Amino acid sequence: MKQNLQFKKSRDLGEIITDTFTFLRHHYKSFFTVFFKHVGPLILLTTLLSAYLQYSATGLVTDFGGGDGSVSASAGLDVMNYIAEFSVVGLLNILAAVITYAMSISCVLYCIKSVVDHGEIQETEVVQQMRQKFWAFIGASILVFLSVMVGALFCVIPGIYLGITLSIIFSVMVFKDMSVIDAYSYCFQLIKQNWWMTFLTLIVIGLLVGIAGTIFQLPMIIMGVIEGVSSVQSGGEPDVFFGDNWLYMVFYVISTIASYALQVITIISTALIYFNLDEFHNNTGQLEQIEELGA
Repeated sequence: MKQNLQFKKSRDLGEIITDTFTFLRHHYKSFFTVFFKHVGPLILLTTLLSAYLQYSATGLVTDFGGGDGSVSASAGLDVMNYIAEFSVVGLLNILAAVITYAMSISCVLYCIKSVVDHGEIQETEVVQQMRQKFWAFIGASILVFLSVMVGALFCVIPGIYLGITLSIIFSVMVFKDMSVIDAYSYCFQLIKQNWWMTFLTLIVIGLLVGIAGTIFQLPMIIMGVIEGVSSVQSGGEPDVFFGDNWLYMVFYVISTIASYALQVITIISTALIYFNLDEFHNNTGQLEQIEELGA
């Protein structure tokens, strides 16, 4: 498919949102084929680990607390074994989530880069670049997380500032081919004079994705409301754990997978934000057009 979306240009908020869906509309078949083929197994693994944690939490309360939320002292050793297993699975879930997060971003951005360079998504090239930059994306993910957390410790506002500023670090790494450290510092140059616009854009995108995600969570919300109402009517306490309810777990798995798929929208939007900032400071797109006219 020929490239009919100009990436390297200035965009306002509306154009960023529109072009995000334009990209998906033009390349949805090849894009989602590559995405779910190479990131899908990671998403499934992370989702299943998370679902198992839900199930384990329910088992911990039900088996050792008689269903009332208290743990008997006589079952202390079994509880410790249960907690140890829960902790191991929890750590594996965190590790899988970090890898899935990094590889999702990597796959989306290298698909975009392939379209920018060739006018279409070339799977072999995308996968090769994902493998080459695997550790770089893992490192960048951890670095961004630590930066935002440390910033949040200082009255929250620095954390928000860093979160918005570093939202484009992965795009800088891909489209500027910079190292993690160089991309980290370059983000602060690109964001100058455009932080508030970037902040507003990410807020709007976040709201859109959040609303869409809520649709997939509705079944779980409805089940929670029904459980709460039923418990009140029967004079008991509502059960906050649904890990032993297979229908709830099915909805949980579906909503989690959907959240990862919807994350694609945010990643594409941040790439377009990067191109907008790059054009604002460097006029990359205009210079390339001038060179093409003069060739």
